[in-house]
Amino acid sequence: MGAKESPLSAKLLQQLRKIDTPTIANALELMDIMPRTEGFMRPEIKSQSPVSETYVGYAVTGVISARHKSRKALERTDYYNAILEIPAPRMIVFHDLDYPATVGSYWGEIQGNIALGLDCVGVVTDGGVRDLKEAEEMGFPFWAKEVLVSHAYIHGVAYNVPVDVGGVYVQPGDLIAADLHGAIQIPLESASRLPAAASALANQEEAVISVAQSDNVTAETLAAAWEESARRGASSGY
Repeated sequence: MGAKESPLSAKLLQQLRKIDTPTIANALELMDIMPRTEGFMRPEIKSQSPVSETYVGYAVTGVISARHKSRKALERTDYYNAILEIPAPRMIVFHDLDYPATVGSYWGEIQGNIALGLDCVGVVTDGGVRDLKEAEEMGFPFWAKEVLVSHAYIHGVAYNVPVDVGGVYVQPGDLIAADLHGAIQIPLESASRLPAAASALANQEEAVISVAQSDNVTAETLAAAWEESARRGASSGY
């Protein structure tokens, strides 16, 4: 079965790639569509690759394990077909059944090249990754809990099923954004509002930052700056 058409336009996806994850988080807070403690992955899911931009993709989900051999391990073609069921651009989001004591890495030079060739932009996992130098050279970033040496008995258990990674419940096709800060889920129904919200936030923050960077920083000028930020629509979130 082929991939469905992307639910978001190429133009919108390009706009989202220009927004860093803290700004995405702030914008979603402004929309008040979920509690402020939800939607972003725990800090244990770290950028293990040097990245300077935001990577955005639809989630190809999966469950893996490495601690023991399994006669029920899925075939490689099952994985490739699962990737191709999801619209591009794709973000691999894998839960490791060995978590939190992960022992083997699914991700390295070979799997990175394969995923890159299948229009994936990166991988997010509560498991481990390796071959960091090669990943950086090919331009395929990893967000992971661990950096590991061995692949041990790594194998696929299930693909394109709901997973919990970093405290975020991810379903196949969900939109994930990741950068040097970590990873966050973007509700598809809210994605079109994010660029305007990010622009509004920048305008609100500029009122305070401009004063903070001026030659006249006092408690009074900062208080006035916050008042101006509020007039521009800022909430009292920080």
